[in-house]
Amino acid sequence: MLALNLLIKPVWIFFIDRNVQNAIGHEAYGSYFALLNLSLIFLFIADAGLSNMMNQKLASENPVSLKQYGSIKLVMGILYVFVMITAGLLTGLKEWTLLLYITGIQLLNSVFVFLRSVVSARQYFTTDAWLSVLDKTLMILLCGGFLYFPLLFGRISLLLFLQVQLASTGLAVLAALMVVTVKQWWQGGEKENIWLLLKSIAPFALVILLMSMHNRLDGFLLLRLHANGSYEAGIYASAYRLLDACNMVGYLTAVFLVAFVARHQQQRKEIETVVINLRHLLLFFGIGVACFSWQYAGWIQELLYHSDASYHSEVIQLCLGVLPAYFIMHLYGSVLTATLAFRPLLQIILMAVVINTVLNLLLIPSYGATGCCLAAIASQYFCAIACCMVAHKKQGIPGHARSWIMYLLIAFALVAFFYTARQVMLNVWLTLVLAACLVVATLLTQLANAKKLFTRLQS
Repeated sequence: MLALNLLIKPVWIFFIDRNVQNAIGHEAYGSYFALLNLSLIFLFIADAGLSNMMNQKLASENPVSLKQYGSIKLVMGILYVFVMITAGLLTGLKEWTLLLYITGIQLLNSVFVFLRSVVSARQYFTTDAWLSVLDKTLMILLCGGFLYFPLLFGRISLLLFLQVQLASTGLAVLAALMVVTVKQWWQGGEKENIWLLLKSIAPFALVILLMSMHNRLDGFLLLRLHANGSYEAGIYASAYRLLDACNMVGYLTAVFLVAFVARHQQQRKEIETVVINLRHLLLFFGIGVACFSWQYAGWIQELLYHSDASYHSEVIQLCLGVLPAYFIMHLYGSVLTATLAFRPLLQIILMAVVINTVLNLLLIPSYGATGCCLAAIASQYFCAIACCMVAHKKQGIPGHARSWIMYLLIAFALVAFFYTARQVMLNVWLTLVLAACLVVATLLTQLANAKKLFTRLQS
């Protein structure tokens, strides 16, 4: 699954989604990006952790009524559509065609995840791995025809892009539904008390909602608050895409870490070793990306979006500067989630959402996408530092102050290196290779117990 996702999803991000934005323009794509963010904020309504809980119960061989869970899922899906339409009415939305298509796509995505959770819980991991990339593979094949062979297939448009997504996701849902039906997994199981079931998933739903608001609300506010909101949202989307792509590493780490910490809660030393070493890996990568983008944002802009506008480069610099905070949040947020420390986690994320929203309301009208980036830097680093401190206090994970000094030193060294390389006009690709060697060499000196770590992970 890891190999397939690392192969397919970057292709989707950089060869399809990016080229769609280049083809239809920042303004049209910005409207889509803003409404996509709105749909992702409310998507928790369509699932609220139901799929994860069902997956855990089925994997533990507990009797579960899939028909009951499916009925609950249906009601939640209808509620999600109602909330999205209501949000559109309350905000005076005019792009109703976009909203309805995006809502349909996200609803199908939620059903797809629900069905895949049944497949994986039944230990059909190979089947689930292929299903996990089926929708994106179909989108790549279909959109690729319009993007790379326009004389044969025709030119891509935003509406056509959404129609392809809807059709591809629908076919993926049918494939997953066929697997579940053929295996007769809908049969049997015991019904549960609905109110107790909903109560048990409430903490997960709140975390999902607040995290979605923290990471996605700014895109929609940009569309509604700035005088040229669609264009500014498009510029922000071009930078956010890079942040999202790099954050795949942090997301996959978090998925592993939640399961690992939950399994080894009584082995504090084991957890400490894994968390610290993963922190080294993630922060060295995140700092490297942030430092490189700070010096070479213009080169990135020209390479990916064929533009040399300084404003676009500034947005990329600030947006990718948030990546280390994302990684810290993934690490320590996973520790708090795995140990069921929901109360402090929810309090931290709620404060971060307030900070982010207030700053966006103040900055977006004047600064546009740059204002979103500045608000994200303030709120994301607050959230990351707070989660780190709470994890140290609640779970007894030491901070290792000297390693934080090491991160600062490697950041200064990389900035100096990239600046010098740019001044002497060193080839950018050669610069990247040399910087990677520098980071890896430093990392290896800090991971003297790497062999022990990987041995533990395998066990």
